[in-house]
Parts: sequence; structure tokens; C-alpha cells
Amino acid sequence: MKIHIALIVAAVFLSACGGNNQRASNSKSQPAASAASSNTGSQSAASQTTTGAPVELILGGITPDKTNVSYKIKVNTDKPIDEVHLALKETDDKGKVVEETTIDWQNIVGSTRRPIENGKTYEDQTPLDPSALKAEVTLKEVIFKDGTRWTTR
Repeated sequence: MKIHIALIVAAVFLSACGGNNQRASNSKSQPAASAASSNTGSQSAASQTTTGAPVELILGGITPDKTNVSYKIKVNTDKPIDEVHLALKETDDKGKVVEETTIDWQNIVGSTRRPIENGKTYEDQTPLDPSALKAEVTLKEVIFKDGTRWTTR
């Protein structure tokens, strides 16, 4: 089940209009589900469906220049979303954790925050530590405009 969830967690936020993500401070907590990893040579996208999840995370992998991990977020709910929290775990060639970070994603194009809408897919990239050779991106939670939250289990 975790493998299936892992495939969903990676991809969103790199739209033609642009995109924006914010890296928060280090977080040592791991989400309970939805992990996806990518080697530098991998170009295939990984997707995993989490039953009842308001968003689907699709991993695009590490970019060819090896400086970013790309992902997409597909919105599957009519309930207005405020932001999506992702976990990023970066490892080196020996499997040692280089950095664990929380990504707080919002639909910001340029300096303007825009709605996150049902049925749309948003693409983005997050910078990687220069020593990272692998990246795991997982869906942690979705925060709705009314203050309620959906989290992975």
C-alpha cells in the first residue's frame, strides 16, 4: 500500500505561467504514506492514488541538470484548498539523508496568489541540496480555506 501511495506524491507546480513553492525549515517527521523516489537518471513520472485524497501527487523526477525535483499536483476536490504540504527527503549516493524539508505549496504566480481549482494540475520544482542524488517527495496534508485539514495516514 505504501508503494502505491509513494507513486502519487511527486509532481505539481511547474505551469507555463510559473509557479512557486516555499521551503520551510527542516522537519524530521515522515508522512505515513505516499513516498516516491527518483534517481538522477530516471525520466519517468510516478503517480500513486490515495483513496479519498483531495489531491494527487505525481513525481516528475530529478531534473536533467540535477538541481531540482519536479512534481505535479492534480486537484480532485471542489472544496477550496489553501495550501498543500509535501515532505522532501534528499539522500546522497550512500543512502545517507542529506536533508529533510517540508514544502508548503500555494498557487502563486509571479507575486500573485491564485486559487487552487478542482480538475487542474499544477507543476512545480523544488531545489535540491547539491550533494543529493535521490529525492523522495510525499504528500503530508492538504489545508482547506475553511481551516480543516486532510492528512495521509
